[in-house]
Amino acid sequence: MDESKEAAPLRDCVAALFRDAGYEVPELLAYIDELERANEKLKLEIRRLKVDAVRRSPSAQGMNSRLKDALRE
Repeated sequence: MDESKEAAPLRDCVAALFRDAGYEVPELLAYIDELERANEKLKLEIRRLKVDAVRRSPSAQGMNSRLKDALRE
């Protein structure tokens, strides 16, 4: 959520640029919000996958060395 706090000033800068240019593109701000939400979802998914990978790794260590060799081939 820290990124959202950092993104707010950037969004304000984009809005200021729109005002200075004399026109607005509200779709751009909506798109930025959508990208932020997608980024958060991806971060959560990566965190979940990392936890799953850590939980799975000890079972691979318990494998017989011949089984490991066979799987490698």
